[in-house]
Amino acid sequence: MIKMIALSSMAFDHLGVFLFPGDIFFRIVGRLSFPLFAWAIANGAHFSKNINKYLMRILGLAFISQIPYLLLFKTYGVDKPGLNILFTLALGLFGIILIKKSDKLLIRIMIILLSALFAILMHVDYGAFGVLAIIVFYLFYDKPLKSSIFYTLLIVFFYLLPIVVNKYFGSIFKISEVNILEIYSPISLVFIASYSKKLGYDLKYLFYAFYPLHLFLIYLTAVYLF
Repeated sequence: MIKMIALSSMAFDHLGVFLFPGDIFFRIVGRLSFPLFAWAIANGAHFSKNINKYLMRILGLAFISQIPYLLLFKTYGVDKPGLNILFTLALGLFGIILIKKSDKLLIRIMIILLSALFAILMHVDYGAFGVLAIIVFYLFYDKPLKSSIFYTLLIVFFYLLPIVVNKYFGSIFKISEVNILEIYSPISLVFIASYSKKLGYDLKYLFYAFYPLHLFLIYLTAVYLF
């Protein structure tokens, strides 16, 4: 159910971006999706029978999804939108794999910082914030209160603090509408807190197919109907 909520809110967000840009409601609902996906990756890192194959599936899907992702953004005049969200999820999972190989705090900190840096250099969606959120949900997987606190701190540091800095020190950071709307994303923590650790319906392939498929459908709609 958590994954279904994540997929639905993501679809709402993309409909708002590409088909209904004047309706802020779509973007607000869409803010719930990423923390749920980030948490799902952390959950998968804990329960996957083969975490390396899990990473390869996500990475392979990321490359496939980049095609409709680029087509869709090019339709709206954006030639270099960066890498899609699945690359963010894969990079976060790769960071977790490396973290699991060491129990030394300093090495773990270095892995976390390097993962965030690579997210910036690779121009993945959500950037360093996205990768750090995934790692936070993994590190505090069995401590929902702590994971919620640290996720909220990431929101404050990456999205609210730049707004405050710009207000008092001039336009140092580039602020978009989405930066402000991210204050709604912690609402998704309610769904995460309700997780019962019980398996739902086996819809794995639906989840894998949904991302590239819905991007392609939005692209066709944008080209032929709008």
